[in-house]
Amino acid sequence: MATFNATKSFGSPLAIAGNGDGQSAKIMVCEYAWTTALLLNDLIQSPPLPKGAVVTDVSITTSSMGAAAVTLDVGYGTDPDYFIAASTIGVAGGVARASAATAKPLVLADNDTIDVLIKVAPTTPTSTGSISLVVSYVMQTA
Repeated sequence: MATFNATKSFGSPLAIAGNGDGQSAKIMVCEYAWTTALLLNDLIQSPPLPKGAVVTDVSITTSSMGAAAVTLDVGYGTDPDYFIAASTIGVAGGVARASAATAKPLVLADNDTIDVLIKVAPTTPTSTGSISLVVSYVMQTA
């Protein structure tokens, strides 16, 4: 198992997302492009979100990951499949959106990342490709 960091598609790659006006919906878009095959239990982490962020939706898009389907979980530190549980991505890649039974708005108790876990690796993984992660959130108001 290895841990990899996705980078934001714009802005500072690993800085904690800003609060902005604290009222508007925010979207963090990040991507991880791999150059060696992803394997079982590999973890891809988003840049950190700030304490108090309310994550309202998560989606992922992948390129082809190998010669067979792959299964992914998407969650955070203590619940690795909070948003997406055992989503099977086909040979050509695909899209998955928050659909787990627990996928409801989540208030982050600390600065945290949204994580993509390789739950079932492809039998013949590709050595290059990418995963894009889109996280929608709002900040709690006082």
